[in-house]
Amino acid sequence: MPSLRRRLLLLLAGTVLLGWLAAALFSYVDARHEIGEMLDAQLAQSAGLIAAQLEHEIEDAHESAGAALPRLYKHERNIAFQVWDRDGELRLRSTSAPTTRLAAREAGFDEAVLEGQRWRVFSRWDEEDRYLVQVAERYALRDELAQNVAGHLLHTLLFALPILALLMWFAVGAGLAPLARLAAEIGQRAPDNLAPLADENAPREVRPLLASLNALFARVRATMAQERRFTADAAHELRTPLAAVKTQAQVALGARDEDERSRALNQVVAGTDRAARLVEQLLALARLDPQATLGPTVKVSLRQLAAECLAALTPQAARKDIALGLQAVEDDSALVVGDASLLAALLRNLVDNAVRYGPEHSEVEVAIVREGQAVLLRVIDQGPGIPADERERVFARFYRVLGSGEAGSGLGLSIVRRIADLHQASMALDDGPGGRGLVVTMRFPAAV
Repeated sequence: MPSLRRRLLLLLAGTVLLGWLAAALFSYVDARHEIGEMLDAQLAQSAGLIAAQLEHEIEDAHESAGAALPRLYKHERNIAFQVWDRDGELRLRSTSAPTTRLAAREAGFDEAVLEGQRWRVFSRWDEEDRYLVQVAERYALRDELAQNVAGHLLHTLLFALPILALLMWFAVGAGLAPLARLAAEIGQRAPDNLAPLADENAPREVRPLLASLNALFARVRATMAQERRFTADAAHELRTPLAAVKTQAQVALGARDEDERSRALNQVVAGTDRAARLVEQLLALARLDPQATLGPTVKVSLRQLAAECLAALTPQAARKDIALGLQAVEDDSALVVGDASLLAALLRNLVDNAVRYGPEHSEVEVAIVREGQAVLLRVIDQGPGIPADERERVFARFYRVLGSGEAGSGLGLSIVRRIADLHQASMALDDGPGGRGLVVTMRFPAAV
């Protein structure tokens, strides 16, 4: 990527160059106009002087028609004059003038082309209307004078532009000094130093950059703090099932009869299952936490996801003789936009909690209804429920309601809340029918 200083220098130098060229062009046009007016006045004045001296000049001229006065200066070739009488006879002319009329007009300014050259001609009669005086001047002279004026500006540019470029180089460097100081300050920071950068003395243009960096530092600080808490909590939660597995394995090793060994091994399997589920939930949270928004989304049928979830959890529910039911509207009215795998995880956690905490010989029902521009998902169980004063706290990680009688990680509802937030869905916990059990209600925006 090109240097910012070089880019600014090129932009500034280009701007100065264009401005100077525009000034030179304007000067040429303006000088051309002013020089034209000045030389026109001189033509008129010269014609008047010649008209005033006609009698003396004609008497001293040769008798031959069209007597030419001798050339005195080398630049006289750019100027010509003629004197004609009333009979159309050429009485006097300059050496640079032809023997034919310079212009057809007998009064005022006119233009003529003689021998491939453009001339500016002024014509007038003398005071007695006896002689017609025509004075002409080449346009090339006017163009040359105007070009000299513009050329002097361009010649100055050849010397001034390098000096201006050098001055602009140092000026741009001084202007970019705050960025250099900011880069040096960030480069000298320790990797774990995420304190905000001071912006009190920063230029106005740099402050948005500092604000963005400070916001980034704040997000990184929050992420690191969350990861530290998460790691500490995960280590604490994993210690318990692993210690139980180790204890039961030691019991199995020291068992003296087959029944005792079988019970210990069954406990090892159960502890391993709990640890595996905890690890699965931890991995799910680790994947969800960094996400600020969903990735690619599709239209998802909650009815289909619920049917698949209930089919997968039927064996677990059968062990407690819990009946699983589904009441849902047709697919085309129960569609939501989201991530199908995350929504499946949400349903699996809700139904798993309902089965886990529900009593034997009870029911768990999943209901999906369309309500206006929303799709409602309800999971209803007949378990012990959650006291009203703890319904917000159960969304905290590793929090478990005391007295539930079930072992768990306390992560299920945290995962559900996070998935709901990513899908812009609201979540509510209420008492079940007749004050028994728990109703979890999710409100999703319906797919258009």
